Amino acid sequence: MRWFWLLGLTLAAWEDLRRREFPYWILGVWLVPGAVYAVMSGIGDHLIAAAVGAVMLLLSKATRGALGEGDGLFFLLTACYLRFSETAALFLMGLGVSGVWSMGILLRSRWRADTCAGDTVPFLTCIWLPGVWLVCRQLGAAGH
Repeated sequence: MRWFWLLGLTLAAWEDLRRREFPYWILGVWLVPGAVYAVMSGIGDHLIAAAVGAVMLLLSKATRGALGEGDGLFFLLTACYLRFSETAALFLMGLGVSGVWSMGILLRSRWRADTCAGDTVPFLTCIWLPGVWLVCRQLGAAGH
């Protein structure tokens, strides 16, 4: 199931990088198997994990879209596949990657004596590498 989730993340990250939009059709394709998995594996921790996405959606509304609504929706979907600790770790690692990306944007604008106003960071793209790490880490742990 985690590989299936990672495939969805890969598609969403690619589209986020390319178009700066979340393809909502991914929610439909990935939600049903994720919901079934969440119910079969014990819904409690998945409901707690959904808090990450819910907070992101609230922040999206509060910031009038500065934080993308699609990012929050994707984290709600992620809660179907991952436990709270994994979802929180994924979010925090994604923040770290997006911080490095943002620093690169800032340094590039300073180097070019340009402004970085209007530049955005595709957050789902920043989640991709930590997502790969998370899935591979679990695969390695299952082999031991």
